[in-house]
Amino acid sequence: MTISTLFILIFILWYHPSKEFPPDSMTGSAYNTKHHAEITGFAIRIAVGRFLADNNLTVIDDETDVTSIVSKFFGDDSDGYEKFIDKQNEIVENVKNQESSQPCNQTKRTIEKIAQSAEPNFSLIRQMIGKCIYTIQAFYSGTNWVEMYDDVVYTDFGVPNKTLMDISGATLDTCKDCENSGNDEHSCKNNLLVNDMLTSGYQTGQDVQPPYKTSGEIHKGKCGFGGRDDTANGYRTAKGGLNKDTLDPKYSPHHHLHYKAFYTARNATVQFLIDKDKGIIKKLNVDTFIQIFGLVKRNKASFGFVIDDTSSMNSVISQVKKACIDILTNVLGTVNAPSNYILVTFNDPEKHIHRITTENGLELISELGNVVVHGGDDCPEYAMSGLHKAIELCKEKSTIFFYTDAPAKDKENTQTVIDAVNEKSIDLRLFLTNSLCVARKRGTLEVMLNINIKFHRTKREAGFDAYSLVAEGTGGTIYRFNTTELGDIIREISEELFPSATVTVDTFELKEDDDNSMAFPVDNLLNNVKLTVIGANSTNDVDVATQLGSVITAENTSVLFESPAKVILLNILRDRERERERERERERDSNSSTNPKPGTYSLIRAGNNHWTVNITAQTSVDFHYVITEEANDGQLYKVSGNPVVGGNYTLFFTVFNLPAGMKTSSVRLKTRNSTTNFLNLTLISGEFDSTFFVSTTLTADHYDVSIYGIDDSGTTWMRTSPNSISPVTIKLKLTSMPDLYINTVGNVSYILENKGSENDTFVIDVTDDRELLTGNTRFTRLINSNGFAEITFQIQGSSLNNTVTYTLTIRQHGSSSIILQESQTLYISPDIALSCTVEQLVRKCDDLDITSCSGVTWNGQATITFATELSSVTGSKGWSFETSSVNSSPININASGDCCLPSVYLTVTDKKSNFARCHFYLGEVNTSTPLLPTSVKKGHFTPFPQGITSSSDFGRIYARRIESNCQCGKPDVFENMIGCAAKRGKESIVLSGFIRHVLEF
Repeated sequence: MTISTLFILIFILWYHPSKEFPPDSMTGSAYNTKHHAEITGFAIRIAVGRFLADNNLTVIDDETDVTSIVSKFFGDDSDGYEKFIDKQNEIVENVKNQESSQPCNQTKRTIEKIAQSAEPNFSLIRQMIGKCIYTIQAFYSGTNWVEMYDDVVYTDFGVPNKTLMDISGATLDTCKDCENSGNDEHSCKNNLLVNDMLTSGYQTGQDVQPPYKTSGEIHKGKCGFGGRDDTANGYRTAKGGLNKDTLDPKYSPHHHLHYKAFYTARNATVQFLIDKDKGIIKKLNVDTFIQIFGLVKRNKASFGFVIDDTSSMNSVISQVKKACIDILTNVLGTVNAPSNYILVTFNDPEKHIHRITTENGLELISELGNVVVHGGDDCPEYAMSGLHKAIELCKEKSTIFFYTDAPAKDKENTQTVIDAVNEKSIDLRLFLTNSLCVARKRGTLEVMLNINIKFHRTKREAGFDAYSLVAEGTGGTIYRFNTTELGDIIREISEELFPSATVTVDTFELKEDDDNSMAFPVDNLLNNVKLTVIGANSTNDVDVATQLGSVITAENTSVLFESPAKVILLNILRDRERERERERERERDSNSSTNPKPGTYSLIRAGNNHWTVNITAQTSVDFHYVITEEANDGQLYKVSGNPVVGGNYTLFFTVFNLPAGMKTSSVRLKTRNSTTNFLNLTLISGEFDSTFFVSTTLTADHYDVSIYGIDDSGTTWMRTSPNSISPVTIKLKLTSMPDLYINTVGNVSYILENKGSENDTFVIDVTDDRELLTGNTRFTRLINSNGFAEITFQIQGSSLNNTVTYTLTIRQHGSSSIILQESQTLYISPDIALSCTVEQLVRKCDDLDITSCSGVTWNGQATITFATELSSVTGSKGWSFETSSVNSSPININASGDCCLPSVYLTVTDKKSNFARCHFYLGEVNTSTPLLPTSVKKGHFTPFPQGITSSSDFGRIYARRIESNCQCGKPDVFENMIGCAAKRGKESIVLSGFIRHVLEF
């Protein structure tokens, strides 16, 4: 049977609990239960490891295990490794949340289109990958595949135009009764009646009712999901079921196959990612795969600065130098430092000066101090000359940072620069002040795209000035900045391009009336400890000491930067190699102040200036945390956006590269007023890194997050996250999001909940990066305490872009301070929207019971509109419909049925795998009294171009449309992962609902 005539049914449940593998790790007796996060994380390690090996991106031997290749690739680069973990977790979270948007076959094509676009949105790609992976994994826990084929992957599953195995028909009993309570662990072990065709289990709470039992034998029927949550189990299915979601026999009748389902789902996920013939890697090039998974490790190339030192730079030159020094101090002394550093300045009439090329970053810092602005009276400068000189001096694949406030005087050399950059594959970053020193001509810099994202970075767009032409011709990037933004911009980019294994040990304030001394720990894995003191007038105001005295004058301490407002000290602790070399000398030297050991240090303030202190160092040991909250199913899910003040949350901490003998014990949550909460951490199992958790109530509006432990020498170690926790009093919930098509308008709806103790008025502003919003974009809502309000705004699909990102910003009325900000990215399909709309329904089925429902009928009308030729119109079981035509749009539908099935669906699919759905909903029928009818109504299937169908055509059962699937074929009705009505706001849904697969024919 070809996939073009195969419809695999998946039901979706729009509320918790989850009905597949658990989303994340469980505790207590369920500790060893496998879950989506583990399956996905392990599979990504295997897939990425194979990718790195196949593309010779790291050196391995025959003894290297595939799961360790990622760690080997990053080595001591903890920053790069952490970025990889962030990308992996982004995919994992989309699997765990079990939200979907479109068929996977279509999703694969969408991923390919986004990846090939001028500005690919890799986060959106990761989101789509996660949604497909969920469906793949659910197949193995919710069907009888594992029962038939053990841990063998269904390799043709999700592959277009493949002949697949049969699926059980509507009238075929697939299971026999077994003990559903779980008291007899082995009762359901042999309850399946079919072993040569696919089937799945119906489960209580699905929006489409399962079929009636199909025979007079009351101990047989369609398989149920089974377990304690399947409360109606046995009424219209056989008792028991076949789910393998957990190890608990009270929840999973086929618990004995849980591990086999886990291994098979994991291997199938690897196939989806990396198989050269069937995986998404076939749709992506090497560079795209690297970006999706964050496999960015810097090259041993040059680090170049090109600086305009003309007089007009006087107002920004000090900020430029400070930012450069911050970049350098982040990489000095680490394995990720560039092979050399280059500094070139340019001016007029001097075209350029090569100031230094050095392997010692401290020498470049010293040379930066010698840069003094002068000359350049006529404003345009020899920018291309300075840039070309730096390119000559840099090695291949280097990065050059260029700074100016003036146009290029030598723009005739633009093409020469472009050719030189491309020849050496230079990564070029051009920084221009917000206003150049001459009036700009219309159509030059003013035509650059203003995308207001973090740090106000402005991406390139085609222009006619020299800088725009260079950026366009080389793939370089232009950034517009003012003096207050430059430091943040340059540091963000340097962390991206030059991962430095830099961690924050601690950050704190010393207020005017605080003690003048603050202790901090230095453990034996730290190198190049750096203190940045904002508010100190000079080094005379700063001292660092141990019990044995000051180390500020020690030979290994360097004053890297000093100004009336900032002091930077480097290397208060000797480099580990140098320390080992002089260990014997230190043992003989009683004055250890010149060579301090790991231990507790004190930062001492002279005077009472308000200080802000940041202590960083180089080390491979760092951590990452996520905030989760318990849902109705008892599972923990990552909080989207900010947590709510007063809410109960569980924080998970992943510690990277924790060596044997180094213990993690507690977390410190420090508020703005320095109130400190120390909470003990609990270790949980992890395949690759050490993971801990703690549960707490977040009562303040700000927390700095630090973790503590003891190293193998007995010294306290500490790391502080750069990301603080900022609880708010507003909760934002997405209630509907459209499938966005070109030249159509989609509605996006949110609910705002006021979790504060007072009634308040909030202002919500909506912006986007493509100027595609239409209608109202500012909303003012008075919301009572614990009340809510809804907002809906519109986005117009455009043929000029394939993605649009919108941002909601929430403030209190009359305030400029942002309470909450959230962004979402939508894909804009180039197809024309397919629609199915219910126009009329006659007869309601409420208040009937199951004994009288068959005698009450209903009828309705619907309209289908389409642009692409349709491949099928399908209906769920137990009703019939007639079509007016199948060849032209619109199609009119006349539908009828009885009240024993008061909720039925019509699914329409076109030949591009787009689909839409109508929901004929008549009400609720009382099913407290079970009934076994003597006849069974059959489902139906409409193969085109047949015009009229009835329930006698084919014995097939269809289910509700779900938003994403990975039965990747045509018409791909492993469909329907949230339903058009739900996505367009016609139904009340919870967007993080979960799929329940029912594979029936």
